[in-house]
Amino acid sequence: VSKGSGFVAFSTREEASHALTEMNGKMISGKPLYVAFAQRKEERKAMLQAQFSQMRPVPMTPSMAPPPSNVPSYAR
Repeated sequence: VSKGSGFVAFSTREEASHALTEMNGKMISGKPLYVAFAQRKEERKAMLQAQFSQMRPVPMTPSMAPPPSNVPSYAR
């Protein structure tokens, strides 16, 4: 039974880059294909931490905030 993952070795970095560009995101049997260069777990973890640390949290506007729990609501 396939776990749905695999690895491919290319002769040149250019071939690998071309495959990544052409195949990443393609739909196979209704599922998106994820293609990336191989990375060690530590490298990927550091990259993801850096990527997410640059994202700023979006402040909630009053219209998005839930109503305070101590204010009764009035039904019409």
